[in-house]
This record gives sequence, structure tokens and C-alpha cells, in this order.
Amino acid sequence: MIHYELPTRADLLELGTSRVAALSIYLPTEPTPAGRDRAFTAAKSAVDEGIRALRSAGGSNAQQESLREQWNVVAEDKELWGNLANSLAIFLAPDFVDEYVLPNSFETYSYFGGKFDLGPLVRAVTTPQKAFALTLSSNGWNLWQATESSRAAEFPMVGEHAVDVADATNRSDSQERQLMQRLGGDEGQKQLLDRYAQVVAGAVQDELGKVDPTSEAPLFVFANEPLASMVVAHGLPGEVVVVHGAADDLRPDQIDQAIRERIGEITSRRLSRRANQIGDGFAEGLASTDVAQVARAAATGAVRTLFYAFNSEVWGAIDPETGGVSFDSDGENLLIAIALLVLINGGEVHAVRADEIDAEIWNGQLLAGLRHRLA
Repeated sequence: MIHYELPTRADLLELGTSRVAALSIYLPTEPTPAGRDRAFTAAKSAVDEGIRALRSAGGSNAQQESLREQWNVVAEDKELWGNLANSLAIFLAPDFVDEYVLPNSFETYSYFGGKFDLGPLVRAVTTPQKAFALTLSSNGWNLWQATESSRAAEFPMVGEHAVDVADATNRSDSQERQLMQRLGGDEGQKQLLDRYAQVVAGAVQDELGKVDPTSEAPLFVFANEPLASMVVAHGLPGEVVVVHGAADDLRPDQIDQAIRERIGEITSRRLSRRANQIGDGFAEGLASTDVAQVARAAATGAVRTLFYAFNSEVWGAIDPETGGVSFDSDGENLLIAIALLVLINGGEVHAVRADEIDAEIWNGQLLAGLRHRLA
């Protein structure tokens, strides 16, 4: 089944169940013929490798053939290969197939084992990727929105606003219009642009205030100077990131790419602050970085917030009822298993890269903020 949105918590839990043979494939993709061909070739290669691994592990001919049949379903799906975005996640098992087409950026990666590797997918689900964008020039302006599951698209505005410099000036009161008419040359042009920037800033505040009243999502401003500095000076909601350059001819994919390239730094900074806050509770027993202790806390619903490095591996087995763990190189990745337990019990999870968190308590593997002290 093709999904064009991120998995829900229920989807993740289903994907996280044990299977006879589970092949996970993550691919960067491009919505072009050449990008489609590269992704298809990489996916087929990963399937061939997965079937060889299944054979080496003693899988039956029937299991191997079934896994190949599931791949054939994917390979022949014209809707899938004709509607790619920035990444593709494919999950194959002898009796199961699932695909996620997403705007997030995945590195090429495949894994074969008794469970699907959900690390990159959990990161996509739990890492904030929502942002707004303002494209601004003297010829006009527009608002955009990008989310965890959709590329940048025009934001549907509710109010009626000035569309360009001339319109903004015409909407000014008579006294202000007379002042701008008396001004000439560079000074007059600057006054005109500043009035326009003021009108746009007010419109942006009004529109985004309706959907993001706490200004949680960052706002990217695509504009040249002096408009970029002017509109920022008049006050914009949220954390503002200025991307200098001509905005008139920007395509949605270019806006989306610029957002994805920069939002990681914002997220890293915000999550690092959160990790430091959790670390403040360590002395009181309200934070832990010990795998075994966090596993027990996750099973009992005691973990409020979990940070874990999705690109780190701690292998073993976990009892989902008690959270008891044993360490075994032939087991599953305990960090992902713990993350799923936290999600099951209503906790908050942040899948990060080991080097993205700058906090004294962070050990590069996991950090749990607890609802209460453990007995």
C-alpha cells in the first residue's frame, strides 16, 4: 500500500512487529525519469541482497519466492514510480508490503532481519519539519507551508491584503500618500518599500496567527535587500530565517529544498535546549541515560520524553511487558524497541543523529525524561 503521509503511531507499531523475514529499504528519490530509474535500480539491488541474506539464514524457497513476489508488486506499481518525492521507504516481507513516499531526505540504506528497521522512519515522524515561508519582492508576495509529510505549497490565506508596492501605497491614508508623493529619488523609493514591508508583515502576522498562535514553526523569508531587512524589522512571527535572493521566479521545489537544508539546524538547537532541561532533573532521578533502566521505565509508561540516536545500535532482546533487556549481537536494535515502547505508552520520542544534540547529559545514544522517579 502506498502512503503519501507519515505513518501514524498505529502504523509504526504494526511495522514494528516481529516477522519471519523483514526487508527495509530507504532511498533518496527525485520526481524525474532519471531519478525514478536510479531509485528503481537501487531498490532492486537491495531486494536481491535481501533474498541472498534470507537464503543464507536458511529461509525456504517458498519464503524467498514470496519475498520476490512482494517486490514484483512494488516494481510494477506505476502510480508509485510515477509520483516520487524526495524519499522512498519500502518494507517487504513474505506476507507484507508497504511503501512511504515522503518529502523528507533519506540516505540510501537497507536492512534485513526479523523486524523492519524503523530508525529513519521514526526520525521522520518525530523530528519537527513544519515551516512557513514568505516570498517577497516589489512585484508581490506569497505565503507557503511545508510539513513533515508534504512539500512546500502555497498557504491558503483568508484575508484580503495588498498584493504589491503600488497596492500597499494606494491603501495608505491620504496623509501618508501625500508624504510619499513629496519624497523623491532614493528616499521616496525607500519610504515606499518600507510601507509595503509594513503591510506585508502585518498580513503575515494576521494569517499565521490563525494557524500557529504560539509561533512554533519557523518562518523562512525569501527576499532581496532592502525588503528582507525591512519586513523583518516590522515584526514577523516565530523564528525567522532570511534566504537572500530573487523571489519572483522561485519554484515550489526550490523553496522546499531551501527549507529542508536549513531546518535541521533550527531543530537541533531547539532539541538541545530541551535535552538540557531534561538533564536538570538527573539529580532528582527524573532523567536517565542507562539503556536497561530506560527500557524498564518505557515498559511501565514512566518515560515522558525520549531522545535516541537512530544511527546508533545497541543489540539485544527486550521484554515488552517488564522492559527487561539482555544484550546480544544477534538481537534487535534496543534503541528502536525502546522508542516504540515509549510511543505505545503515550510518551514523546525524538529520533536524532548522535551529533545533533549539544547537551552535557547527552551520551550519544539515548536520554529519557521521566514522569516520576523509578522505584
